[in-house]
Amino acid sequence: KGLDLIAVDKDKAAPFFTSYSRFISFQYPTYHLVDNHMELIIGGIKDIDVTNMWTLKNCNIFNDVSGKSFDLVSGGKGKIFLGGNKYDATSNSQRFDIGLSGKWTIMSSELQLHMAERKNELRFTDDKKASITRFRWNARQIISSKGHPYTPDMILSTADFKFENTVNTMRPRNCGISKTHPNCWNDHLAMENNEIVMSSSMDSSWTFEYGDL
Repeated sequence: KGLDLIAVDKDKAAPFFTSYSRFISFQYPTYHLVDNHMELIIGGIKDIDVTNMWTLKNCNIFNDVSGKSFDLVSGGKGKIFLGGNKYDATSNSQRFDIGLSGKWTIMSSELQLHMAERKNELRFTDDKKASITRFRWNARQIISSKGHPYTPDMILSTADFKFENTVNTMRPRNCGISKTHPNCWNDHLAMENNEIVMSSSMDSSWTFEYGDL
C-alpha cells in the first residue's frame, strides 16, 4: 500500500528526517517525498535520482534561544557580512538560500550573492578572487568546513562542534522548499486550497518544527 501526502493540523503532522537532500518518512523510512507525493525508495545511495533532491530557498534562519535570525550586517568600505538581529518576518535582509544535506553555500536572497572568503574575511561578495565557503547541518547546528558552529548570537564560533551544545540549534522558518535541480516549471512545494501541490511560484512557505533528537 502506498502513502498519501495530505495537509493536516500541526498536532497531527507526520515526522520526517532528511538524508541526501531528501525528505524521508520517519514512521515509514522506505518512503521519501517525490514532488507532492510519497514514493518507495528503490536501490541504494548510488541509485538516488538527483531530480528528487530538495533545497531550501528564501529562508529565515532562526535561533530559539536568542530570538535572533541570520541578517546582513554592514561593515567598512561597503562590505556586507553575515550577522544576526531579532527575528523580523518582513525583513528581506534576513532571507537566505541554504542546503538541506551535504555541503552547501549560504546565499543572500536580497543580494543574490554567496558568502565567500577573501583575505581571511567571510562576507557576501562577487569578487572573483574570493572562495565560496560551504557549510553543513550537524545535529541541527550549522557547521563550517572547519567544524565550527554558529552560536545563538549568529557568530561563527572558533570552538569545535559538540553534539550536546543544543543552544546552537538553528531552525529554518518561512522557507521555500524547492527542487535542487529545477526544471523551470513546478519546482516548488506549495499549498493550494488546502492541498499539497507542486507550483511554479514560491508563494508558499514552510517552517521546520523539531521533534526530540
